[in-house]
Amino acid sequence: MSGTISSDPGDETERNYRYQHQYGVALLVAVKRGTFSYVSLYCEHHEDFLGERPDGRFDGWQIKTSKPEGGAWRLTSPALVKSIGRFIELLEAHPDEIGDFKFVSNSAIDHVTPASKGDDRRGRCPGLMLQHISQCSTAGDIKEPFTKAFDNLAAELGATAEQLFGVLGRLAFVKGPSREEFDAALAHEHLGKLGECAHLTATELDTLRDELVGKFHRAASLHVTDPDRHLLDRLSGNCSDPTILAKRIVCAEVSLAPPATPSRAFAYVGEPAINPGGQRPAGVLEQKLERGGLVDMVEYMKSREQAAEYQFLEDQAKNPATAGRQLRQVEEAVHGECLEAYIAAKTVAGPPFGPTMFTDVSARLRRLESDRKQLLGGSPYEVLMGTAALLTSECRLWWSDRFRLEDKA
Repeated sequence: MSGTISSDPGDETERNYRYQHQYGVALLVAVKRGTFSYVSLYCEHHEDFLGERPDGRFDGWQIKTSKPEGGAWRLTSPALVKSIGRFIELLEAHPDEIGDFKFVSNSAIDHVTPASKGDDRRGRCPGLMLQHISQCSTAGDIKEPFTKAFDNLAAELGATAEQLFGVLGRLAFVKGPSREEFDAALAHEHLGKLGECAHLTATELDTLRDELVGKFHRAASLHVTDPDRHLLDRLSGNCSDPTILAKRIVCAEVSLAPPATPSRAFAYVGEPAINPGGQRPAGVLEQKLERGGLVDMVEYMKSREQAAEYQFLEDQAKNPATAGRQLRQVEEAVHGECLEAYIAAKTVAGPPFGPTMFTDVSARLRRLESDRKQLLGGSPYEVLMGTAALLTSECRLWWSDRFRLEDKA
C-alpha cells in the first residue's frame, strides 16, 4: 500500500483549503506592502475572508480553486453562481457595512475576443458582463447580449434584478497563482520582496510562510482558546463573542519576523579571582593609573572599587551559594571588555594611552550594563567600573605598558 497512489480525495481537499489560507497570507502581505489598507481580516466569517476597511466597511472575498481541465469560469459555472448568491445574501443582510466583492481563483475567467460573434458566449462572459454593468445606472439599462444571461442568473438565484445588479456592480475577478506555484510565490515573491523580510534566507522565508499559513488555518477552524468563551452570554449583545474574535487577524499585530531561535544560556565557569574583603597590595591601583596618565582618576576609581567590594560582600551575606558564581560572571565580563580596550588603545595611541583606554572602557561598560543584564545580575555601571578597579589592584588589568611596581607596604 505504501507504494501506490491513493484515490482518497482528502489530500486534494486539504490542498484546496491550504490555497485559501495561503491567499489570506497574500492579503496580509498586501496590507504590509500598502496595496490594501485593511485593518483586520476575518477568516471564514460570512465569506472566506472579510477585509475590514478603515471606513468601517467590509470587503468580501471568495477563494475558489478548480482543475485546469474544468475550463474557464463563466456566469453559468455552478461555483461562481453560488458565490454570487452568497454575496447577494450578505449585501441584503448588511447593506450599510459591505464594500466590494472579490472572486479569486487559480483558474481564469472566460475570455472572449472582440472578434467573437457568439452572443450567447459574450453574454455569459464574466469580464464583459462586469464591464457592461459598470456603464449602467440601473438594471433596466442592461442591453443585449447581456440581458438574457443576467435574467437567467437572477432567476437561478431567486434574486431580484436590483439585488443582482447591486452585487455585480461591486464584483471583481482576480486570477490567483496556480496551486503548484503558490508556496514558492508566496514565500519568495510576496514575503521576500517586503523590506522587513529582505534579509531572510530562502529557508527562513519558507518557515515564515508556513507559520503565517498556520495562523490563518487556526483562525478559520474555530480554534478558540479564550477562556471567556465559557463565561460570557453570547446572546446578550453586551460582550464580544470569543469565537468571532478568534477569527479576526489584526494586520498591524502580525509580526513578519521568523520564529525566534531560543538563545543558549551562557556563563563563565570557575572560581572568581577577586576576593572581596581580602588583602590586596597597597598602592597598586594608584601606581598603575598614574603611569597610564590617569592621575586625576585615582580617587574616582578608589571610591568605585570600595563600592563594588561592598556590593560583593553584601551579595555573599545574602546568598553565599550563588554570590561567588555571580561575581565570576561580572569580573570575567568586565575583564574581557577591559582587555579589548587595552589592546585597542595600545595599538592606536602612544604612551601614555590610559586616557584613550579609559574612554573606551567607560563606553564598553555602559553597553555591558544594558546589554547583559541577565548575565551580570543587573549590576549597575558603577559596580562594573569598580570591578575594573579591583582587577587593577589584583594585577589582572593594566592601564599602560607593564612596569615593576613599588612595594608600598
